[in-house]
Amino acid sequence: MADTRVSQGLAATGVGTIDCAQHNMKLPNGIGDLQKGKRYTSMDYLFFSTLGRQCVDVLNVSYDIACQWHKHLWQCMSTMPAHLQLNHASKLVQFFVPKCHLPAHISKCQSMFSFNFSKNVGHMDGEAPERGWSNINPIASSTKEMGPGS
Repeated sequence: MADTRVSQGLAATGVGTIDCAQHNMKLPNGIGDLQKGKRYTSMDYLFFSTLGRQCVDVLNVSYDIACQWHKHLWQCMSTMPAHLQLNHASKLVQFFVPKCHLPAHISKCQSMFSFNFSKNVGHMDGEAPERGWSNINPIASSTKEMGPGS
């Protein structure tokens, strides 16, 4: 929807979520609007605002564009307020592309970001956020009416 004529004038052009893939649940502060042209800013904010409440030593991050998103993530984090910053050096952080999205990526991404080639992730598929859309889609029409100019 972000690149269509229908999105012109909208405050939000999509919805992003941060989920616990093991428990298939949305995390607190883990649902937010995405804005056209903001690139990764909204997802960065959602990601770090959910992690502020988590006490984990190992973080397995699954995102359909993790191969691109992770490149500047820590640099972007350094520009955020202190309460959103994560001491990532003291944690094991691994980035993955969900299994159903992986075939659309180049070979290098398929090997570097695959759950299949990584230890300690079990038979995880990383598709938890995708499974939740059928339940969250009804919310879209209610938030659309809350935007500026509605």
